[in-house]
Amino acid sequence: MTQKIKLDNELTLMVALDLTEMDAILLSYVSFLCKVWNIKQLYFTHNIKQYKIYDLYDEFLEEGITIEDIVDRGIQKSVDKHYTAEIPHTVIITTDDYTESILTHLAKKYHVDIMVTGKKDELQGTGALSQKLVRMLDSHVLLVPEEAKHNMGNVLVPTDFSLASARCFDVADSLVARSGGNIEALHVYNIPSFFFPYINTKKAIDKTEKHLREKVKQFRTKHKIADSIPFRYIDREDMSVVDAIEAHAEKGAFDIIVISARGGSNITALFVGSITNDLLIRNIHMPLLITRSRSTSRAK
Repeated sequence: MTQKIKLDNELTLMVALDLTEMDAILLSYVSFLCKVWNIKQLYFTHNIKQYKIYDLYDEFLEEGITIEDIVDRGIQKSVDKHYTAEIPHTVIITTDDYTESILTHLAKKYHVDIMVTGKKDELQGTGALSQKLVRMLDSHVLLVPEEAKHNMGNVLVPTDFSLASARCFDVADSLVARSGGNIEALHVYNIPSFFFPYINTKKAIDKTEKHLREKVKQFRTKHKIADSIPFRYIDREDMSVVDAIEAHAEKGAFDIIVISARGGSNITALFVGSITNDLLIRNIHMPLLITRSRSTSRAK
């Protein structure tokens, strides 16, 4: 059996801060989330790379000040200034060479439901940390970009009709339950171009969409997905699947994208689905919530 994010669950969130301008964005967004989800506890954490500390200790030891003290004060000051909700919170400062490893350890220790991290357009780089976290964590991961809007009016759920993607609709339901927002499902398909010289393009698209409508009908019935949720089909043509998702999301002004950590080829929990993996490193201007099912033995 698996645990799902629902509003009747009391959620525990951990927010990874880095003492940059991104912290203010994250703290403000989490304050907004406290109005959307039933959150019972927040942990604000910062990891100090151990190898960056050693050269600084001699300078501060004479004054009786440690790097941990300075970081703790900096994080607390930022929390006091930008966190406006009333949910109880705890600041945790760690020192470890591998941030993803210590965050994974803390998430297990404190039974974290959702790990929240920043997604910086200019500073994100290869997205390596996000990729590692999604692969290693047993919790869900929420990536918040600099442009994140404090709204849950429109939620996009890309789907490949797999069981993993079906579970995203439960999460999406909980996102819009209090805001009264809308959910839209998106399936990206492609008809190989080498068929076009031999078949009528319009007939091929019509036949494909007829097949997809039947598939959606079966998908709704099997996973009890509401008829009120519209399904869109997009022929990606010369675009990649991720390009098509990104273009549709931007055009529709969605507030958040909800996608499973794993896709249809569910080989093992250690691997992240290829589409999800590509979305992790894109500069998409809306939050990305990556869901993961987990054993109820971890439930509180």
